[in-house]
Amino acid sequence: MTDLTDPVPFAAPGPHRIDLFMTVIRVARWQTTVRWYIDTLGLRPLLLDSAHEFALLSAGGGRVGLQGVKEAHLAPARGRVRLVFQVADLDRERRHLSDKGIAVGDPIENRAEGYREIRFQDPEGYSLRFFAWSDPARAGAFAR
Repeated sequence: MTDLTDPVPFAAPGPHRIDLFMTVIRVARWQTTVRWYIDTLGLRPLLLDSAHEFALLSAGGGRVGLQGVKEAHLAPARGRVRLVFQVADLDRERRHLSDKGIAVGDPIENRAEGYREIRFQDPEGYSLRFFAWSDPARAGAFAR
């Protein structure tokens, strides 16, 4: 096997057998966190089940599930999960988050991989990233 110097995206031949439907994170403050994802990030609710404290939110081509837990210690360590969202205009999204009172640092440029990103946290302390491609050729390589 040859070592590759750069990551190379590839497409598997034939139809997809497995399609990731959603990523679910467990949260201690379900109602507050669901409102934050809807009001702050603008995710669209597909299912809100308050009796079972479960929300399914649409994030473009992906979905995020928020599952409430009755005891905060049952929520997993937040450092193990990072949600990464692609955005068209990173600077506009950074201003939007800042206007909502979210602590967001300066954009980080990753020239080698051709993107810029900002980092912040949701009300539960989960790590979130917004990124935008600065190299259009890289963006096309990962298109759905």
